[in-house]
Amino acid sequence: MRDKEEDFSEDLKRELEQLRGADERARRELSLLHGIIRIFREIPACESEDEVARLGLRIAEEISGSAIGFIGELNPEGRFDTTTLSEAGWEACGVPRSEAAEMLRNMPNRGFLRAGIETGESWIVNNPDAHPASVTRPSGHPRITSFLGVPLRFMGGITGMIGLANKQGGYSPTDQEDIETLSVAFSEALNRLRAEKKIRELNRELQRHLRQTEVANKELEAFSYSVSHDLRAPLRHITGFVQLLHNRDLTALDEKSRHYLDVISESAERMGVLIDDLLSFSRMGRAEMMQISVDLDRMTREIIAELEEETSDREIEWKIGDLPLVTGDKSMLRLVMENYVGNALKFTRHRPVAKIEIGGDADPQMFRVYVRDNGVGFNMKYRDKLFGLFQRLHGPEEFEGTGVGLANVRRIINRHHGETWAEGEEEKGATFWFSLPRTEDH
Repeated sequence: MRDKEEDFSEDLKRELEQLRGADERARRELSLLHGIIRIFREIPACESEDEVARLGLRIAEEISGSAIGFIGELNPEGRFDTTTLSEAGWEACGVPRSEAAEMLRNMPNRGFLRAGIETGESWIVNNPDAHPASVTRPSGHPRITSFLGVPLRFMGGITGMIGLANKQGGYSPTDQEDIETLSVAFSEALNRLRAEKKIRELNRELQRHLRQTEVANKELEAFSYSVSHDLRAPLRHITGFVQLLHNRDLTALDEKSRHYLDVISESAERMGVLIDDLLSFSRMGRAEMMQISVDLDRMTREIIAELEEETSDREIEWKIGDLPLVTGDKSMLRLVMENYVGNALKFTRHRPVAKIEIGGDADPQMFRVYVRDNGVGFNMKYRDKLFGLFQRLHGPEEFEGTGVGLANVRRIINRHHGETWAEGEEEKGATFWFSLPRTEDH
């Protein structure tokens, strides 16, 4: 009978221990959950990263039962800098706070406090004086009786650590597990705060650039007005007086003088064309875009048909492949195709048979369109100049033009979020490309 009573008593003790253990686990898990909730609820209201760190450190100390602690980050040189020390930690220092802060910032990366930073694993030291990595404490450093270190991780790398110290009775694997879980929430909340701060900074920078762009656009409008009015007036005078001279009897002038008049007249005409192109380039950057569906195949065939009379005395082999249906500003994209086709015609002028191929291809993100010719081509080392304003690879005595057309093309395609580029070889033709993004409609 006595044996049965003893067995019952032992079973009861075990059940009570299990209940106490279950109650302790529930209390610990509830405390940890409450700490994580506090981190995500309170960190967004913090005004600085130091305030964030103090909040996280206070929660870590409460959960683990630590007397003092710190949170720090690795600096760009891979050394460890303390960023936040608990109030109890500051009070435990044997020197004024300013000296303690300087000591912590410049403390060598050594001793058991840094051991886990090298291995990347959390670590517990419950007998610091006997630890093989123990070093002499700097003057004023608090005495450490037990220690728990947990690395802070972000994007797969270690960014710093949470260090907790002087828990009565030392730290257990359960403490380590709790603070590791808390560190994940802390890192996530801290980096979310940093990301939001960065976004705000970028938005402020964007607003500043927008204001600068607005000012630049107003200056450009003023310049365009000056070009269209102030520069045209003297140009009209030059052209008008040259015309008056031509209408008079020029027999009194020798051949060289008449040649000079012709040069002045041609130069004034080119100047007028250049002003028109410059104004077009200016307007193209400010014009409102109408985003509609554009049939490039139909547009290209219309452009070629309009050029038939102009090219009737030339032998041209046209090869037109499948061209896509794209989304964009129809008038702007027409100007792009007119420039590409016009250039192909211009630079094949001296070929007995001009061969011009127009086609395109596509991938899941972009449509690519090209115009290829067998004309004079160009040296690829100058390809970066092709789409620059007033950049020309051929002199006006060889081929007419102002160097604005391809600059306009690039500006238009950039506004459509596409790209422009070219390939060529001297006397072996050229291929000019542009790309446009596909939309959901496609």
